[in-house]
Amino acid sequence: MTAVAALLAAGLATTAGAFQTRGGARTSVSGANGGGANPANVETRQSNRTARSSERQQTVQQTSANRANAATNISNNRANVANNVSNNRANVANNYNDNHNNWYNDHPVAAAAAVTTAVVGTAAVVGSIVHSLPPSCSAMTVNGVTYQQCGSTWYQPQYSGTTVQYVVVNAPPHY
Repeated sequence: MTAVAALLAAGLATTAGAFQTRGGARTSVSGANGGGANPANVETRQSNRTARSSERQQTVQQTSANRANAATNISNNRANVANNVSNNRANVANNYNDNHNNWYNDHPVAAAAAVTTAVVGTAAVVGSIVHSLPPSCSAMTVNGVTYQQCGSTWYQPQYSGTTVQYVVVNAPPHY
C-alpha cells in the first residue's frame, strides 16, 4: 500500500490533499496561454453580443411599428363600417320613402290619409316611436347623423331587430 492510500484509509488525508501529494490539480482550463482569455475570442464574443443587441432593438422597433399600423387599420375599418351602416340606413329610408311616395301618388285615398297623418305627425311628441314616416319626409345628414325631416318634425331611424323604426327627436343642432 502506498503512503497516500494508507493515509486515506486511516481518514487522515483529504481528496485535495491527495491531489496535492500527487502534484496538485490544474487550476486553469481556459487555454494554453497561461490561463488568460484568447483576445480574438473576446473580440468575437463582443462583436456577436453587439450584433444580437442591435437585432433585438430592430425587432422591438418593427414590432412596435406593426402594432401601430394594426391599430390604425382597425380604427379605419371601424370608421368605414360605421359610414357604410349609416349610408345603408339612409338608402333604406330613402328607398322606403320613394316607394311610399309612388304608392300614394297612385292611390288618391291613401294620399288623403297621408295628409291627415302628416298633420297628426307634426304634433308628434319627442321620444315617441313610429313605424312608418309620412310621405313628405326628406333625409338630412347633420354632423354625420342621418335624420328624416318631415315638415317641422325630425325623426332618427333606429333598428329594432331587422325592422326600422323612427324616434321623434328635437331638431339637430347647427341646422
